[in-house]
Amino acid sequence: MALLAPWLAQTYRIPVRFGEKVLFAFALPAVRLTPAAQHGVRCVSDAHALLRWLRADAPDNAVVLTDCVTSSPLYASLNQARSLGYRLTKPQADTHLFHRFDQSYQVFFDGRSSKYKNQLRKKEKVFLGRFGSDFELREYRQPDAVKAFLDAAGAINRKTYQFRLFGESVGSDADSLADARRAAQTGRFRSFVLWHGPAPLCFVLGHQRVDGTYEHQQTGYDPEWRDYSPGIFCNILLLQRLYAVDRPLLLDFGSGDSDYKRLFSNQALTTANPVLIPDLRRYLMAVWLHRAAAQANTAMVRLLERWGIKDKVKRWLRGAYKG
Repeated sequence: MALLAPWLAQTYRIPVRFGEKVLFAFALPAVRLTPAAQHGVRCVSDAHALLRWLRADAPDNAVVLTDCVTSSPLYASLNQARSLGYRLTKPQADTHLFHRFDQSYQVFFDGRSSKYKNQLRKKEKVFLGRFGSDFELREYRQPDAVKAFLDAAGAINRKTYQFRLFGESVGSDADSLADARRAAQTGRFRSFVLWHGPAPLCFVLGHQRVDGTYEHQQTGYDPEWRDYSPGIFCNILLLQRLYAVDRPLLLDFGSGDSDYKRLFSNQALTTANPVLIPDLRRYLMAVWLHRAAAQANTAMVRLLERWGIKDKVKRWLRGAYKG
């Protein structure tokens, strides 16, 4: 028996991308199963029964499996997606990094390899060499502090290439503000901004769940100061704060193995975010375009790698959109 997550009904958008940029997206209703909801699925037969029930009870809805562990029965059941009335998209596995809290930040640091310790020392030295002691990590947890956080995070976010090129933003509209305040009222909202005087340098948007997991949901730094590693230094201070105050059991960095995640993680799983699209005629064009664009992008990346210019193109794109 699977315990379905509270956020049952959602909208899922099937993206059609050129590189990392989303050109447009098809929207359809969806059921999202978080890791907590997936935890109740103990065997492949249970997974098949769950998917059959969802297909019958919500025939128009996609099923989104968030951070599905690739060794789980639910992931193993996906090879039967067509027979269950679904078309499978995004089954690719990725590294999912965590930080499991133990004794102290210093014990964690001392246990790192020489390579990682040297990187952390170098980043910290560069930041302190520029800013000295003129910095402060502020924590935002109360409902009346949410807007101040979103304003600061939004000011940073709008300067990043992720926002200018891909449209990735920190939600600051009325609905996002209301959602964040509700999270703060229940004690889940826990976010941080690294300040230099009146200027925000870096933010981390996060939630601390009742199961002891801190979700490192979104981060960004002001690209004007990129040479001084504000993102890495902010995460050093973040970990030290989490060890010192209301310590979680686990910090979840999400999927992907970005440099900062590798620096601060001490545990890894292999997960995927597969989506099951109902095998309905009106959704077939969206699925086909999504797959065709994904195949074209993969072919382009391989071509750039063969020519040895992938990193140069990536740097050019980021530089062109840094503002």
